[in-house]
Amino acid sequence: MSLITINLYDYLSDKNTFTQDKALAAELRNAYETIGFAYITGWQGVVAPELVKSVFRYNERFFDLPQATKDSLAYKSSKANRGYLTFGREQASMSVDLSKIAAEREVANDQKETFEIGNDSDVRYPEHWPDEHDIPGFKEAEQTMNAFHVACHELHLRMMALLALSLNLDTDFFLPNIKGRCHTLRLLHYPPALRTGNNSRLGAHTDFGTVTLLWQDLCGGLQVSGPDGSWVDVGPKSESEVFVLARWSNNLLKSTIHRAILPPLKPGQDPLRTPTRRSVAYFCNPDPEATIECIPGLGVPLYEKINAGEYYAEALKGEIGV
Repeated sequence: MSLITINLYDYLSDKNTFTQDKALAAELRNAYETIGFAYITGWQGVVAPELVKSVFRYNERFFDLPQATKDSLAYKSSKANRGYLTFGREQASMSVDLSKIAAEREVANDQKETFEIGNDSDVRYPEHWPDEHDIPGFKEAEQTMNAFHVACHELHLRMMALLALSLNLDTDFFLPNIKGRCHTLRLLHYPPALRTGNNSRLGAHTDFGTVTLLWQDLCGGLQVSGPDGSWVDVGPKSESEVFVLARWSNNLLKSTIHRAILPPLKPGQDPLRTPTRRSVAYFCNPDPEATIECIPGLGVPLYEKINAGEYYAEALKGEIGV
C-alpha cells in the first residue's frame, strides 16, 4: 500500500469554504484511521522552506562538532527534555518494561545521535546551546531554531483544529490543552553504518504526544506498519512532511508503529556502508498540566485520565534512563 498525500495549502491560506474544510478533515481522518501516517504538502506558507533548509544546515554543523563538545551539552532530565543524546543512549521500544528495554539495548542499539531543543521562553529548563566559539555565527542559528519552533507550533495548532473538525468537535476543542508550545524539536543524525549484522537505525516504536511533524533527507529507510502488519516504505519527498498521529482518540485514530532501517543500496553507493541519514522531528505535546482523557462520544473509554506531563516524562525516562 502507499501513503496518502494531503494538500493543506488552501486550508492554511484560509481559502477554503467550511464545506471544503470538512471534506479535507474527512480525508485526514481516513488516513489516520487506517495507517496513522500521511504525506502533508502545502505547509510552506506556515513553515518557510528556507527555514527548513537552515535547520538541516545546523543539523550538519552541530553533529560535526568534536565528541567532547557535544558531550558537554548532554541531556540531563526527561522532564527538561533538552540536550545531546549520544549513540546508544536512547532505545526506541514497544515495551514499557525497563528491563526489556535494557535487554533490547544489549542486542542492538539505535544507531543515532540526537539534539533536543525546547521552548526557549520556558525559564524552568534552559537550552543546552553550544558556545559561539564552537559554532561561529551560532547566535543566528539559535534564532533560526527558535523561529522554526514557533512556526511548527502554528502548524500544529492548525492541524489539531482540522482533526477536531474531523471528529465533529469544535475546531478549538484541543486548544486549551496545547497552546503552551511545550514541544520538542529534535535534530537526528544517523552516521554511515555497515550493511552487515543487526544494524537497524531506529527500533520499532510509537510516539508519545499529540502529533509528530517530520522532515527527512533523501537517504530513505523510514517505514511504518500497515494495517496487515507489513512494513510500508515512507520514501523521502522533497519539501514534503510526514505527519505521525499519536493516540489521543480512544484508539479511533492510530498511533502507528514506525522504524528506521538501513536503506536499500542504490547505484554508485558504497556496497559495504550506508550513507549518512539526517532528519528533523518536531514532537508536539499537550501542555504538562493538561489532563488527557478519551474524547467524549467516541465509545466507552479505553484509557484512564492521565496527567500529560507526568505521562510524557515517564515514557521518555523508560527509553533514555533519566
